[in-house]
Amino acid sequence: MSEPIAWAAAVVAALLACVGIWVLTRALRCRFLRIWLRALSLALMLTPAPLPNFEGYYAPAYIVALFEAVFQLQGQPAQSLKLLLATCLLATVVAALWSWLGPGRRRTLD
Repeated sequence: MSEPIAWAAAVVAALLACVGIWVLTRALRCRFLRIWLRALSLALMLTPAPLPNFEGYYAPAYIVALFEAVFQLQGQPAQSLKLLLATCLLATVVAALWSWLGPGRRRTLD
């Protein structure tokens, strides 16, 4: 029962951080950069990664990668780093498509 509570706390923290990123990026003129930073913040904070040596348990990938790389002598951060890289690439593609095709784009027919 404690894992769903921990993930609920992670989601709430990610949404609060996203609101902060949203406010900080409002003034950016580049639509792609604005959307990309917002998507990347959520992707980085909410990507789950399996915990090494604890089969069936997951934690945010950036926490697993940091813990395994810095605090473990025989750490295994590779899997969580691969998941983070894949999620960042996906967030970049989604941000590019959203900025190019999404609502709010000014279209001129001149």
